[in-house]
Amino acid sequence: MEIKGASAEEKQRGIEAAKNVFAVAGLAPEQAADGMFALEGCDDASFQEEMEPDEDQDPAASVWMDANKAAIEACCADWAVDMVPENYLFLELVDE
Repeated sequence: MEIKGASAEEKQRGIEAAKNVFAVAGLAPEQAADGMFALEGCDDASFQEEMEPDEDQDPAASVWMDANKAAIEACCADWAVDMVPENYLFLELVDE
């Protein structure tokens, strides 16, 4: 998780929040990332019908976006409102 100005503790808090979203959804982070990748590919292809995410990828992408939002909220919980970044994709899938 990369948010400029966030401490290691704040980033870890965000990562834990994202993990919780994946757990509640019953979806592995890799599955959610695959869904997001498919959605981004569709966007890059100007939303051509043959590039649309399939019935599993579309909800998986939503879980990724929800996890990202939860991570930002948890990471920046103590920040002034005007310092919290917009809901942009700050999560990265990495091997632990």
